[in-house]
Amino acid sequence: MKVKFGCILLVLILLTGCFNGEEIIDDPDIIQPTTQGEYTLIANFAVSPVRLYHGTYLGSYDAMEIGRRLQEKSKTHFSIEQHYLQEGQILDYDRLLGLVRRESDTNPQGLNPPSGSTFDIGDGVTFVNDAVVVADIVELNFMGNASEKYALKGISFAIVLNQNVRLTVNGVDTFVTIQTDRLYQFGTDIGRKLESYIRTIPAVGDVPVFITLYSTASSDATLPGSFIGEGVFRNRSGQFSRNQEKWIILPSNEANMIDATLSSQFASLKSSLQNLLPEAVGVIGKVRYIDDEADELKITINMVGKTYTEVSMVTQITAQLLDTFENNDMLIVVEVRSLGTVMAVLQRKRSEDKPTVIYVN
Repeated sequence: MKVKFGCILLVLILLTGCFNGEEIIDDPDIIQPTTQGEYTLIANFAVSPVRLYHGTYLGSYDAMEIGRRLQEKSKTHFSIEQHYLQEGQILDYDRLLGLVRRESDTNPQGLNPPSGSTFDIGDGVTFVNDAVVVADIVELNFMGNASEKYALKGISFAIVLNQNVRLTVNGVDTFVTIQTDRLYQFGTDIGRKLESYIRTIPAVGDVPVFITLYSTASSDATLPGSFIGEGVFRNRSGQFSRNQEKWIILPSNEANMIDATLSSQFASLKSSLQNLLPEAVGVIGKVRYIDDEADELKITINMVGKTYTEVSMVTQITAQLLDTFENNDMLIVVEVRSLGTVMAVLQRKRSEDKPTVIYVN
């Protein structure tokens, strides 16, 4: 019995070591990127100790957008040539919970406003009692190479902010939107507080820390939110700057106002596809703008395909019609769906003229 108990204790100690964010990986499995310009991954690390929290409080649109863009933004500060990427290990479950809870005497590291406080949403007249602004924190770790024993060399965080917060008036709940300038100001304040707290963790020390601010607010329920700010902190100093990022639905009046050229090109593609089959073919687009430039276009084509030939026809015509979009700096991804099932995926990468077509079914 004592031997069995000792084995169990040893396993628990090893598991705890994997999750404390302070272990140096001796001989990791390395996964080379399949796409040029992406990070090499370290495979045999512990899964994120807070993955279940993310799965509960992040919608699928936001979860994918945060992770993908956080990686992309991190390349500016942690080069793909000199760093390996792994899931965040510094914030364990207790640390994350302490950060997303309210600031108090017993929880001084809390990033949400103290209990009993009021939060000015930025219009000068609306104040929210006990606002919950910080929803989550997503972390990525960047490790050194073999000669550096795969030691921690950098950390990236995305602080996930609720831009729409609950307001109770005369017992009736409603939601109000925090103005972006006010949300950015609040985000920079707690971002600096997060950086100071992270420095108290022995595994972190003086490694560079990149902190981004992500708003979950969007103009449509099918769209992710957007990054509104970022800052890199080296030698315990740094500054935040604003981000201009936004997802927009196509077709829409907002899209027409922001980018009449892209809206016209999308309308041309949609018109060409709509009457190919006896049943209407639906075409919906989502475009992401970064600093007022279209960066990524996602198109979903919904059809009622009766045969493989019909699916193939719509797919091949779509591939030809992508020439309509003259902006080669924009990534284009198209899903062709029949009765809700994905039948084919097309992708035209940045700086390429022709798309890759993959039939899924």
